[in-house]
Amino acid sequence: MSRGLNSLHSNPYFCGFGMPKWSPKINHLAYADDTIIFSSSNTTSLQLIMKVLTAYETASEQLINKEKSAIYMHHQANEEVWRKVERVTVIGRQDFPFTSLLGCPIFYARRKMDYYKGMINNVLNKLQSWKGKLLSIGGRAVLISHVIQSMPIHLLCAVNVPTNVINKLHKLMARFFWSSSIEGGHRH
Repeated sequence: MSRGLNSLHSNPYFCGFGMPKWSPKINHLAYADDTIIFSSSNTTSLQLIMKVLTAYETASEQLINKEKSAIYMHHQANEEVWRKVERVTVIGRQDFPFTSLLGCPIFYARRKMDYYKGMINNVLNKLQSWKGKLLSIGGRAVLISHVIQSMPIHLLCAVNVPTNVINKLHKLMARFFWSSSIEGGHRH
């Protein structure tokens, strides 16, 4: 499938995703069995992509789940363009932001704390599952430094998160460390 999508760049009828001329031509990103395909809304280009996907289904005997698939476009895209893309691809539309294959939020507007609620909730849930009162200060320090701080590492390496998200994570960790619970009010 990846080779078929890459070969579309040599097809003169294919109009790819609009990127600067000096940048590499990218039309898809894949991780394990998840793929993001970038394309223009040109009907011929969409048909060529669908032919590649159909050829992949035939060769691999694996079906692409179109109910789990989605089309994302800028919120100012014309309704006619939305309908055309949905008609050609037979895939439904969804709105930005969405969470990518590796848990990174994908959006095109200003960064908002709401986009990172999933990561903050994961850290919060992990902290709440521990019995802080049963742990020594050293035990809490080890859990925070080895478990909690490693949870958002991938996202923090891949995306430049807002400062208030990092401050929120630090506040949760400090509160757990000094008061042995998330709701505690001890000073540090």
